[in-house]
Amino acid sequence: MKEPAYIKLANEIAGMIETGIYKPGDKLPSLRSIHKEKGLSIGTLLLAFNNLIDRGLLNSREKSGYFVSHRTGKKLPVPLHLPVSLSERTVHIDNLLRQLRIDGKGKNFVTFANALPDNRLLPFNSIKRAIQNTSRDISGIYLAFEERKGNRLLREEIAKRSFLWKGSTHPDELVITNGATEAVNCCLRAVTKAGDTVLVQDPCYYGVMQTLECLDLKMVTIPSHPETGIEIADLEEACKKLNIKACILVSNFNNPDGACLSTEKKKQIAAFAEKMQIPVIEDDLYGELFFKGSRPDTIKAYDRKGWVMYCNCFTKTLVPGFRIGWCAPGRFVYEVERIKSMHNGSTSNFGQRVVQELLSSGTYDRHLQKFRLELQKNLLRTTTLVEQHFPEGTKISRPDGGLVLWIELPAEINTVKLQQLAFDQDVNYAPGEIFSSKGDYQNYLRISFCSFWEPKVEKGLIKLGQLFSNAHHINVPLVLT
Repeated sequence: MKEPAYIKLANEIAGMIETGIYKPGDKLPSLRSIHKEKGLSIGTLLLAFNNLIDRGLLNSREKSGYFVSHRTGKKLPVPLHLPVSLSERTVHIDNLLRQLRIDGKGKNFVTFANALPDNRLLPFNSIKRAIQNTSRDISGIYLAFEERKGNRLLREEIAKRSFLWKGSTHPDELVITNGATEAVNCCLRAVTKAGDTVLVQDPCYYGVMQTLECLDLKMVTIPSHPETGIEIADLEEACKKLNIKACILVSNFNNPDGACLSTEKKKQIAAFAEKMQIPVIEDDLYGELFFKGSRPDTIKAYDRKGWVMYCNCFTKTLVPGFRIGWCAPGRFVYEVERIKSMHNGSTSNFGQRVVQELLSSGTYDRHLQKFRLELQKNLLRTTTLVEQHFPEGTKISRPDGGLVLWIELPAEINTVKLQQLAFDQDVNYAPGEIFSSKGDYQNYLRISFCSFWEPKVEKGLIKLGQLFSNAHHINVPLVLT
C-alpha cells in the first residue's frame, strides 16, 4: 500500500525534529515556500502539518506560522541490555506472575500493566455493524463448526495482506488459532518435545515463557538491544554450542523493549534457519503498529524453504476479546493444523466471519491509520511525562511502533517491591523481572501507552514518577519467594 504524500512529508519533518535539526520553538518554513520547493499542493501540506499537530510535534500560531512544540529538552538514554550468557535453564515464571497484582477497580484506577488497546480506541460502531451483518445470515452457517484450518474467506483476506510485509502467502498455508499464544504453542509442539531447548531473546514477553514452562521446554536467551534487537553472531554462537530445536524471535517492536530488526538481519535469520534447519517461530504481533514509513517487513518474507513459522493475531489491533490469531507454519503446516484441531477444534466460526468482514470492507485499514496516530500521540505524551517526573538516571526505550515502553530506573530501585505501593495509589505497571527467566531487570518496568488519554492517565504517570523518585525513603520488605 503506497504511503500518502502528506504522511511521507509529515514523517520527513518529524525525523528532522527528532534529530534536532528543528529544535523546540523553531519556526518551520511557510506553506508557500514548501509548496514551491516540493511541488505539493497546499491541501497536502495542510494535511501534513495537521498530522504533526495531532502527534504533538507542532503548534500553530495565528498569522505567525507553525512552530516546533516545546518539550522538556531531555532525551534520556535507552535502557542497557544484558551481556550474553549461554546457559540452558528450565522456566519457572508462572508462580511469580500469580503473586503480582494485575487489575484494580474503581473509576480512578489506571493501569499501565496491560499491552492491550483501550476499547475506546477501537472502531466500536464498525465492529457492532459487522457483528449484526454476520448474525443476519438466515442460513445460520455461523453456528456450525468451521473447518480446522479456519474460515476460507478470512484466510484469503490474510493472505492478501502478506504483500504489505513483502511476503507471498497462500490461504492453504495458513491456520487460524485462538490468538497468537495458541499459534506459538502449536508451532512449538510441532517441532519440539518435552526437555528440548528453545532460544528466545532477552528481555522476553512472559507469555512466551509461560508457554515454554507449560510444555516442559528449556530455554536459552540471547540479549536484545532496545534499538537494534539481537545480534546474528549471538544467534549463531548459541546454536553452535547448544542443541537448540527452535527459536522464538520477535521481528518488529519486541515486547517489552520495542526492538525492531533491520531488513538485513531478517534476511540473515531466514538464511540461517534454512542452512541449520532450525525452525524460527516469528512473533509479529505488533508489525501493523508502526509509526514511521510503511509496514516493516518480516523474517517470513525471506523464507524460501519453509523453516520460518510466522505467527500473528488481531488481538492487539482490532478485537482483543475475539482471540483471532493465525500462523503460516511453512513446511510444518500439516502438523500445526493437526495439533490445533486436537487441542481445541476449530476457532470460533462467528468471530472469524466478523473479522473477515472488517478486513474485506476496508474498515481494518481505516482503523489502523487512526489507531497508529493515537498511539504515536500517546507515546510522545508518555515519554514527555517520564522525562519530567521520573528520577534522575532513568533510561527509556524509543520504539517506532508497538504498544509499550521499556524503562530502566536507578539500580537501587526494585520495581516488584514497589508495585503494591503503586497499586495502593490506584496505579499499576509491569515489573521488569517478569520479562526474565533469571530474575534480572529488577530495576526495570514496562508501561503501556495504549490507554485512551485522559487526565487520570497523566496523573497516574506522575504518581509513578513520584513513587520511584522517593523510593530511597521507602522501606518495604520483598515478600515474593
